[in-house]
Amino acid sequence: MNRSPGIIGRRLATIAVFLAMPFATAPAAQRGMPEDIGGIPEQKEFKEDELALPPPPGDAGLIEFRPRGSSKNRFYMDAGSVSLGKDWVVRYTLVVKSPSGVANVSYEGMRCKTSEYKVYAYAARDGQWIKSREPKWQPTGVTNSNFHYSIWKDYLCDSEAVAGRNAKDLVIKLKGNDPYQSNTTN
Repeated sequence: MNRSPGIIGRRLATIAVFLAMPFATAPAAQRGMPEDIGGIPEQKEFKEDELALPPPPGDAGLIEFRPRGSSKNRFYMDAGSVSLGKDWVVRYTLVVKSPSGVANVSYEGMRCKTSEYKVYAYAARDGQWIKSREPKWQPTGVTNSNFHYSIWKDYLCDSEAVAGRNAKDLVIKLKGNDPYQSNTTN
């Protein structure tokens, strides 16, 4: 059998590729590498900050915002309660007032990265917080009639990122201003 060097070289190259495949598809730890080498390390595993409830909201600190869709309710956030945790959760007190004047008040968190919100507590009539029994992260949904979607999309988040560097930026944005414009006033 007379084989040319080109055919033998191609066959050896093909064999080498097949032999290397199990190594390339083995878990990173088996290849002597860290478990996960991609992405931003601090965003790998979500660990939620300890919950600290803010003082009940007063009318003076409420900022009205208009969610998408049509609703006869009026929506507010308490500027003093807006915070950005080390866990990158934006927390805020939400006040929803019906046309008859009844107010539903809740303390919530928004995870921009996952487009989820959680209700931590509700305000009782005496103004004291009542913690939710089993608060769970819920999807904001993608419909314009869902005000949580609007909070995520239009006010607190910029796609998967928080729409500001800190709580002050978020309050400026909630007021309808751009927190990155030098001529923005509070």
